Amino acid sequence: MKRKLPALLILVLIVGSYNATCQIKIDYQKTGDTFFENKDYKGAIDSYTKAISISEQNKQKLAILLDKRAQVEIDLEQYKKAIEDETAAILANPNYADAYWNRGLAYGKSKEYQLAINDYTKTMVFYKDDKDNLSTLYDNRGINERKLKQYQKAIDDHSQAIALNNKNGDAYWHRGIAYNNNHQYQLAIDDYTTAMFYNQEDRKDLAMLYENRAVNERRLKKYKEAINDFNTASQLNPGSRDIYWERGLTYQYNSDYQLAINDFTSAISYYQNDKNNEAILYNNMAINAMALHQAPKALEYVSKAIERNPQNGYFYWSRGGIYSQTGESKKAIDDFTKAMDFYKDNKRILAALHSEKAANFYILNQNQQVIDECDTAIAFYPANANPYFTRGKVYLKRIVNKDKALLDFNKVISLDTSKATVGYIFSQFYIGNTELAMQKLQEQVLKTVSADDVLNHYYNIACMFSIMNKPDEANIYLKKAIDSGYSKKFAANDEDFDNIRKTPDYIALMASGDSK
Repeated sequence: MKRKLPALLILVLIVGSYNATCQIKIDYQKTGDTFFENKDYKGAIDSYTKAISISEQNKQKLAILLDKRAQVEIDLEQYKKAIEDETAAILANPNYADAYWNRGLAYGKSKEYQLAINDYTKTMVFYKDDKDNLSTLYDNRGINERKLKQYQKAIDDHSQAIALNNKNGDAYWHRGIAYNNNHQYQLAIDDYTTAMFYNQEDRKDLAMLYENRAVNERRLKKYKEAINDFNTASQLNPGSRDIYWERGLTYQYNSDYQLAINDFTSAISYYQNDKNNEAILYNNMAINAMALHQAPKALEYVSKAIERNPQNGYFYWSRGGIYSQTGESKKAIDDFTKAMDFYKDNKRILAALHSEKAANFYILNQNQQVIDECDTAIAFYPANANPYFTRGKVYLKRIVNKDKALLDFNKVISLDTSKATVGYIFSQFYIGNTELAMQKLQEQVLKTVSADDVLNHYYNIACMFSIMNKPDEANIYLKKAIDSGYSKKFAANDEDFDNIRKTPDYIALMASGDSK
């Protein structure tokens, strides 16, 4: 006889059987959506995959599920998988707009910008009567055009996005970047200013907008405005390494050299594991230390740059320049020679380096090497005026070939359209236009705002007075230059002062204080 089950147990068994049946009918699409919302990407992909496997016959639903899985893959930066899923979604339903839109996003993320542009263009057809979405699509297409350096096309698309929705704050921001890339700096500033209105709630975004605006102000030489904007950005986002670097450059251009060094020093702490950028920052510090006439510090900084990245030829060039300015001509030549190894395919830079070597061989009285280096520099890049000037001095003062000297000095005058460089001014002097040359030097003093730059003009005026055999005037201006930090060692090696070396004022000046 069969044993009868208790009523409660029967009920439990029935309920259990019911639950087992429900498990088969789970809505995997909804569970996938829930997992996605909670950022459980593995759970979302598993659920969407199960839903896809049981929806292959329903093409419209299949397209939706493939698109959903692709969105998860985009968040996981699995762009190739996302593109494959969106392509399958389009095959299942060629009229499914989201698949084109999201595939465009995946293409953009994977740097396939033209394919992204193509998909955004296709998507626009589906949203021709939806101004807000159409505005976003134009904005997205503009971003990808900018990546391809099609700046005017990008500007046009961002402008269309704004025309469709003048409250699209992102479109102003992105058009500002495109204007920046297109060298339309004031228009970029205007757009960043407008974009700020739409980004008041996010401090980091607002900081970035202030920073972007400041960069464009700097390019327009509005240094004070730029510094104020960088300061605001720093207050909004104190942890941004870019702000220190960019503000440091602005201080440098504004001749606030110590403040520049301070900012570059702060920026370095963010690049301890990035030797290349750390090296660039040390080199920036060296440039500013040299502007402050702190040659030992400048050499310390640039040597650190070379230690961190010995494969950057510019750092050797930079150190060579410091050695040149401090009268260490042999060391300068060695560094310029080393720098050449990194620029073998760049004739214009090679010309500049050969010209630098020539100037230092001139200091060392190695006349044939001067001519050889100048000839090489001119062969590489005939439009550079500097080697003509150096070679002209050799012909005039050392080899005594006045005709060749005059040819070189006149070449400098014809090439230098600024009519303000030292080479241009002294070429005018050497061909006999003494009053014009002195007038140009005095104009330089009056035009120059930075005291650090003025002392270079004082030095050049001293050279000219000495060559003219006017020792009193020469000593007055040389003292102004050296008292402000100009290198005594460089002056001691400069033949321009041969006419005043035995004067009491020169002897006293060179004997006083530390030798730099």
